[in-house]
Formats: sequence, structure tokens, C-alpha cells
Amino acid sequence: MAARLDIILFGATGLVGRYGLKYLHKIAREKNLTWGVAGRKEIKLRNVLNQLEEETGDETIAEVPIILADMYDSESIHVMTSKTRVLVNSCGPLRAIGEIVIKSCIKTETHYVDVSGEENFVEKVRLEYHEEAKKAGIYVVNACGVGCLLYDLGVLYIQKQFPGTLNSVDTFLNMSRDEPSPEGPYYNISTWKSAIDLLINKKELKVIQSKIPPLNTPKLYPSVSSKILPFRPKVDEGWAVALKSSDHGIMQRTQQYLYEEENIRPVQLHTYLILKYLWHLFFFIISGIIFAIMAQFEFGRKLLMKYAFYFSFGWFDTKEPSKEMCEKSWLRFTILGKGWKDMVVRAERNVRRSPIMPCCCNLKVETQLMVPLDFVWSYLVL
Repeated sequence: MAARLDIILFGATGLVGRYGLKYLHKIAREKNLTWGVAGRKEIKLRNVLNQLEEETGDETIAEVPIILADMYDSESIHVMTSKTRVLVNSCGPLRAIGEIVIKSCIKTETHYVDVSGEENFVEKVRLEYHEEAKKAGIYVVNACGVGCLLYDLGVLYIQKQFPGTLNSVDTFLNMSRDEPSPEGPYYNISTWKSAIDLLINKKELKVIQSKIPPLNTPKLYPSVSSKILPFRPKVDEGWAVALKSSDHGIMQRTQQYLYEEENIRPVQLHTYLILKYLWHLFFFIISGIIFAIMAQFEFGRKLLMKYAFYFSFGWFDTKEPSKEMCEKSWLRFTILGKGWKDMVVRAERNVRRSPIMPCCCNLKVETQLMVPLDFVWSYLVL
């Protein structure tokens, strides 16, 4: 049997896959890793490799293995997962068909990583495959996209650096692009499609979550609630609005793990989105209401998909973001923590004194798609 590759990127011809390929190539050279690409069509896979070879001047890229695999063909998925130690899945949406890859990775004892933020899929994998993955001795790690990783690692970082005990964390996400702004959408249509899918399958999510044991964390005091109404934050310019997403659930799960395994006091978490101008906030609220209503009906969903650019006020479209757009786009994560300086507070202890020591961490990501593979490999595998 031929030796397994260290890593295979599945879905290398998609938008995320093509950008991720550059960083996989960079990491593989630095760490002396063997790697390959996988997807449905050989000619498209060969084209993205040829383009990468032109950009980097690395002639060895011509020798990179190509594996043909289709999410609707279980045998091809099995062949793919049996050829690698770690599979990075950049395909999506995954809610309907992503489980086939998880099952195959468990069967072939292959570590699995994806960049999905689909809450239904993430929670179902957690519910149904956690124990199976443990028995197989592998990691199944979802949600390794820009948002989830930077939120979660940012909170862990500020917990580690805080000179005492952290009580609460507010996270602020600011998305923008440098001027002059190029034309076209910020993001690919798959993210928009995932949002529609999540909204119309809320009942399914509730059923899944009802089967998962509730967070085993203590009642904390002083309790800090999320701000319901928009407000002007001190850490950034613009307006902040509460943002509930799968990122929040990922962070809570990490805090639960730290409490159960290391008896570390859980941090109360609140996530916010920064909108630069008041009219941005107005359009955000209006588009959210329109989106929520139209997504309930089949005809409305068709309109949302067909005219995504207009309903999202230019954020999403059926055509991909241009290279110039990706290069000029940036995300800024600001994490503001509050706690008690020079105090070690046990998880079960309630402190009557209000936390007064602030600690702030600011991270700017220069492009919207640069993070996943750099973090995935260094954080999870090595």
C-alpha cells in the first residue's frame, strides 16, 4: 500500500479552495509535507495547479497528485480519504451531503477539517460522530473558517494574557474594504445560500440541539447580558449590533471544555457586528427583515438566490468576488475582556465586586480568505 499523503484539499477548484491552495502550498514547502488536491473534474484541478505553478514558479507542482472525488459517490470519497492523513474539506454547503465525508474519514481513520459555519451541520456532527471519532482516534474539526477560528483563538489568547481572572468578553467584527472600492460582491453566493438554508431549517436545528446535553457551566456572577439595541462601541468607529452565529456556539463549547477538563472559570461571551454608518445599520435591519420573510416561501427563496446582489445590498452575488475585491477586503476583530486583576477566581465562586480591569486584543485580517489553512495546520495537526 502506498504511503498516505499528509494532507489533501477537497474542493480545490472552488473559491475558498483556490485561495486555500496557495497557503497549503506555502505550508507544505515550509513543513516538508506531501499533499494533493481532490475534486470532481480533473481538467479543472489541473488548471488550478497550472495557475499555481505559474504564480509560484514551482515546477514540482506538476507532480502533485490529483484525486477524483464526488460528494454523491461514496466509493470515490472512500478512495480519497484512504489516501491522506488529514482531509481539508472546502466544499459546501454541507448540511445535506457533508456527512458522507465524515463517515468515510472515521472508517479510514483520517483526520477531518472543514471551513463550514453551518450550525445544523456542525451540531449534528457533534451529536452523532463525536464518540465514533474518539474510537477511531481521529479529530473531526468543523468551522475552521476565518470567523470561528479567530473568535475562538482570540478569546483563548486574551484569557491566557489577562493578569487575573477574566469574567466577560465582547467581540466586535468589522468588515470593510480599502478605497477606491472595486465593483462586485464581498462574498460568494454559498454563504448566502447557507444562511437561507439555516433559516428554513431552524426546527431541525432545535431538534438536534435538544438531544445534546446542555452546557454544564455554573451560574456566574456578576452576570453580563448582551446589548439588544444598537450602540456606539468605544473600541471601533461605527455602530455595533448583536450578532448570533455559529461562532458564538463554538466559543461556548470551548469554554465548557475548559471548565469540565481544567476547572477554569467560563467566560461570558457576547458577539457584535460593526456597521460604519447609521444608514448601514438601517439597511442591515431592513434587509434582515426582508430576508427572514422571503426565506419562508419557495418563491421568495428563488428570488433571494437569483437576485442576491440586490437583496443583500451588494454583499453577495452569484458571481464570485474579483481578485481585486479579495485583495482589498479586510476583517478586523476586536476582543474586549473585563475581569479581576491579580485574582484567581474559581469557577464556582461568585464575586460581588464588579470587574474593572479591561484588556483589549485587536487583529486585522487583510483579505477575507487568507486564514483557514495557515491556522488549521499549525493549530490542529502539528
